[in-house]
Amino acid sequence: MKKIIFIIAILLITVLGVAWLYFKNLSPESKGSGKILSMIPDDAAMVFEYKNEKSFYEIFSEFTLFKIVIGENNFHRLQNLKDVFINDPQIAASLDKSNLFFSLHTVVANQADFLMVAALSPVYNQENSPADFVKSMGNKYTIKSSVFNKQEIFNVALKNNVSFNFVIYQSVLIGSFDESLLKRTIVNLESKAKTPKNFFETETPRNKNSIANLFINFAKLPLLLNNFSRYKNPVNTSCLKNFNAFASLNINYQSDAFMFSGVTVPDTVESQYANLFLHQEPGKLSLNTMLPIDVASYCMFYVSTPKRFMHDLHQQYKQQNDYLNLKDGIETISKKHSVNVEAEFSNIFGNEFGVAELASGEKMGFIKTVNAQRISFLLSVISTEVEPNIRRFDDSNVLYYFLGEPFKDFRKPYFSIVNNCLVISNSAQAIRGFLQNYDRQNLLSLSENYTHFQQFLSNQGNIFYFLHNKNSKSIIERFLSSDANQAFKSKNFQYQNIYGLSIQFSANRNKFYTNLYMNIPDNPKKLPAQPDSLYMDYLK
Repeated sequence: MKKIIFIIAILLITVLGVAWLYFKNLSPESKGSGKILSMIPDDAAMVFEYKNEKSFYEIFSEFTLFKIVIGENNFHRLQNLKDVFINDPQIAASLDKSNLFFSLHTVVANQADFLMVAALSPVYNQENSPADFVKSMGNKYTIKSSVFNKQEIFNVALKNNVSFNFVIYQSVLIGSFDESLLKRTIVNLESKAKTPKNFFETETPRNKNSIANLFINFAKLPLLLNNFSRYKNPVNTSCLKNFNAFASLNINYQSDAFMFSGVTVPDTVESQYANLFLHQEPGKLSLNTMLPIDVASYCMFYVSTPKRFMHDLHQQYKQQNDYLNLKDGIETISKKHSVNVEAEFSNIFGNEFGVAELASGEKMGFIKTVNAQRISFLLSVISTEVEPNIRRFDDSNVLYYFLGEPFKDFRKPYFSIVNNCLVISNSAQAIRGFLQNYDRQNLLSLSENYTHFQQFLSNQGNIFYFLHNKNSKSIIERFLSSDANQAFKSKNFQYQNIYGLSIQFSANRNKFYTNLYMNIPDNPKKLPAQPDSLYMDYLK
């Protein structure tokens, strides 16, 4: 009896072992998304992954935002790839049910291109060699080959004078329309073992059942954007400046919008502003209801415990060796005006604060207070009246000391107090314009398109970023180089149909739950041809 049980056990283990090996090799994810991502060069700012299945192409067959975001020319080039690798029955088997990855990289000034990475289907790979794959393509397309760093590069001629370059590396297809990007990738693969892992190689929470995923390396976004700029300085946004973090987001389908949700994992070892909010509970944003209608972008913050936030901020200043200088400055102001600035401000700030940029390019700050009368008295002591309802700080870095990076550029700002909110700007004219808009209720939150946009977003979070496309037009044009501007205005892109972009971060221990949203209104023709502001003289 024992012998029979032993034999049955051996057979069972053998069957399970064979089954495990079979299904392990059969799985399109045998290469693992982590391994595929590790093959992508470190300078990628974004990677889009989707399942090469019929359902994906059916769902997104009439999805117009892809064409708007990447441009009509790039869309047609990708259509050419689809005709080869997806629609051609003989070649399509090589990538059947594999996950396809498209990463975005800079190539030369004012240009970026895609890198395509996909594991060959395990079933196909078991029955065919890379040479068979190339031969099957050569039966229908003209292919040339060359050798670079001992890797054979194939160039295949597609329709409309489009060519695509690729290599087969460890049963993985890696290709690009730009040969220099492919060669850069080959060099990158050879040096991977000598370099530390980057965000694209780390295992992050992701929905493997999602039909499409978006990976964002926030640390690389400024480099990508600056490649199209007339300026050499990094992109300066209060939310994403120096934000070393990696997002893994899955798509939520909506026909007229990009909707992604998932997790952003920041580098918690690095001293960065966003990490201060990991110790705060998410809450409801209300400051956006005060913003004027000519807002181009805003970045708002919510803290559940303001005093904890200030304590953590000052600890961060100590790590950066800035605390003593800032502390001495506050003490000097206190002695100068005979008021304990630190004690007073610590008890006055509310749960919300943030910055906004107007269509004119003017920057404004907004800070919720819990005691308007008290802060009015305090500020009257450390400021000078400029005109009725507008005053100016007498000293620098007061708000920067208490609230951090977003307020660093407001050194001696003008300000007004409206509905328990401290409103600041480096321009008295911007304060006047805000007061006029507020009195007349010309507010962003009351516009139809913004209301429609917000209904798909959560009102709970810690960091809220919003970009108003039309109101940002002149700012974007001033930022872009002349070549990039021409492309931006060409028929190749239809950015004018997009209303806005939003990214929201809600803290949860050592990570942020993240929502990314971009939409086209129900009727794009209803969007104003000019920024929503009624005060167009600001743009002159």
